[in-house]
Parts: sequence; C-alpha cells; structure tokens
Amino acid sequence: MFRENIEILPEDWPNMKYPDSEKAFAEPAAAVLASIDERYLACPDCPPEPNLDKTRGCRDLPGRVKRCSSCGRATLDAVMLDALHVLHDFGLRDERETLRSVGSPLVVVGYPLAYSPRLGPDSLIIQGENISREAAQAMVQRIPEIRGVILFQGVPGMHKKGTAPLENALLAGSDLRADVCQSLFGELVIYKSQSKIHIEFSRQSAPKMRIIEQLMLQGKASRVVDGLCGPGTLGLMCALAGAKEVVLNDVWLPAVQNVLLNLKANRDLLGIERIEYPQVSSARGRNGTGAGRPCQRCLRYTGLSWRSCQAL
Repeated sequence: MFRENIEILPEDWPNMKYPDSEKAFAEPAAAVLASIDERYLACPDCPPEPNLDKTRGCRDLPGRVKRCSSCGRATLDAVMLDALHVLHDFGLRDERETLRSVGSPLVVVGYPLAYSPRLGPDSLIIQGENISREAAQAMVQRIPEIRGVILFQGVPGMHKKGTAPLENALLAGSDLRADVCQSLFGELVIYKSQSKIHIEFSRQSAPKMRIIEQLMLQGKASRVVDGLCGPGTLGLMCALAGAKEVVLNDVWLPAVQNVLLNLKANRDLLGIERIEYPQVSSARGRNGTGAGRPCQRCLRYTGLSWRSCQAL
C-alpha cells in the first residue's frame, strides 16, 4: 500500500548534500563518470612512487613524503605515512607499528585501478581500529587528502532479531564515498555512507554483476526483487539494463537512505522522470529504523518512475 504522505523531489537539483555530512556533496553520476579518467592520475611532474616498505615500523620510516610541487597530489603511501605519525603522536601506535596498522584506505570514488592513485584534497577515507576521536580530528585537519576517519567496530547493519544494530563510528569528517559499478549495460555511481554500509569495493571480476548480465541477456529478469538491496547496486543495475519492474527492500534504514541518494545521483543515467518518497521521522527506535521495529520501506520502479511504499 502506497503512503499518502509523499514529497516530489525537485527536477532541478544541483550537488546533493548528504544529511550526515558537513563536508561532502554527492555529485551527479554523469559528472563523476566524465572526470573519472583523470581523477587519480599523476601529472608529468609527479615524483615516482616512494614504495615504502609495509613491513617496517614507524621508527624506520621517513618523517614525511613530499607532495608533487606542480599538482600538489600525494601518493597513497605518503598519506598513510602521515596518518601513522599522527596516531603515533597520540600514543595509539608504537614505533614498531607499520603502515598497515593505520587501517583500510578507501578512495572516495572507487573503481578498478591498474596503478596506485595520486590523491588530491578530500579524496581518502580511513577505516581502522584503535583510533580516538581526537586523533581522527587531527588527521582530517592536518592531512588535506583525508576526508574522514571511521572507527571499525564490525560489519554494520542488522545482525540478530531483538538486538541493536551495529554501526561503525564516524570520528571526524565525512564518510560519504562512491563506487563506480560497471556492466555490459553501462555504469552507475553508487554512493555509500561507509560507516553504516559494509565495504564492497568495485572490482572487474564481479560475479554478482556477471549473473545479472547473463539473466538480462536471456530475458529472464524483466521483473526483479532485490530483497536485501543495501545501497541498491544490483537492483539499480537491473533497471539500467532494461528491467520493467524493480523492487528494492532492506531492513536497514541507512541502506534505504543511500538508495534514495543513488536514485537522485543516477537519475539521468537511469532515465528517471519522477521520484517520490515518504517523509521519515528522524527519531530512531532500538533497531535504528525510526519505528522500533524492522523497517519495511521499499522502493518500486515501473517505467520511468520510482516510488516508495511501506508494507503495513
């Protein structure tokens, strides 16, 4: 049954502000894809990769690796080295800790790369363990390439009925990042609030995407239900591939919020003429859904219109 309290999204939207972020905007997918080839390239004047030894402790590593004097970009090693030194300054890493002890580096727009990325401002999110809020804030303030820092506490989401959901903690900056998802039918840009959505980094050998391609080419997926949709990757790709009807559903409210953002970001690529969504209370129940019970909101696609509904 469709909810009556809905709001029509404006047709002319500029950069989309993500609700939990003061720093990051979600660019339209077409704009991201147009600049993708140059996003992480080194300029002609960039120095070679420092190739720091990942097995050496902090005391045996250099104090800093300089950025390029022309483009200002840094190597991934240079950013992780700076982060390691900040953690050491706060007493969270000792002199024997290596670069790998910092955590997982996540570029803000992820796609398969054949080379190590050169990073500009606000282009990396770090997710790691044993990081204090003060150290995270120092990383964001001192290291221009770091957009945000997440404290890893486990795989986020609903895990067991009757228990509170798990979220990783965004300690500083913004956790908004995107993955470019590729298929035979085209590309989509899928945004994720990474502290609340599990990491599923884009790669060329994507078995789930290959299955979708096979089903679509065989004409077996004209109507699709993505029952545990997360940020909407598979369901939205089915819509791009020509499915007549797609239903996306997830019990985890942050996932539903990410799907709404991804509908907006990819509306030109998907040919969406109209999006409707219900007003959702910001108050959360014990399971993080806003109603004290599992969220049953879903998104239904027919033709060129997306609509939110709620099973009563």
